[in-house]
Amino acid sequence: MKNMIFKLIGICFILTGCFSNQTGNEPVNVNDKVKLVTENENKLTLEKVTAALKTEGINMFEEKLNNDWVLNNVNANRFSVSRLTVKEVYKEYISVYIFNSETDRKEGLHDFNHQKEKYDMQIPNIYEYKNVLILYWHHETVENSKNAKFNKPIEMAIQKI
Repeated sequence: MKNMIFKLIGICFILTGCFSNQTGNEPVNVNDKVKLVTENENKLTLEKVTAALKTEGINMFEEKLNNDWVLNNVNANRFSVSRLTVKEVYKEYISVYIFNSETDRKEGLHDFNHQKEKYDMQIPNIYEYKNVLILYWHHETVENSKNAKFNKPIEMAIQKI
């Protein structure tokens, strides 16, 4: 009888040893999970950005333009920040780009700088924060761009996000 019990215990050890790596459970690095959560929490959305801009008193009207800049394969969300009654020539615009990451945003800005070299154009004020790039298209000169109407409110909105 004792001999039979030892044989059964031996067989159990052999079988569990052979199947130990076939449980289907892979080791998980806890730091990777924390990193993914942190990255998603830090990622800004269009809703958060537009809400912050509106709290600073910027009235935004969505514009649908086919010829807006595509930066690092991301289309802009373009808004007019002038009154709807203002002539088209005098409108000012805010283009909001929401990238997947800060790295993508930096590549998007690099793409913008590369594309603008082809044109003789007005340079917008550029604001960067986390995964967001904002271009404020105003009518001030380059020297006076810091005095553009919505420069300070945009800066304040970014600080409060």
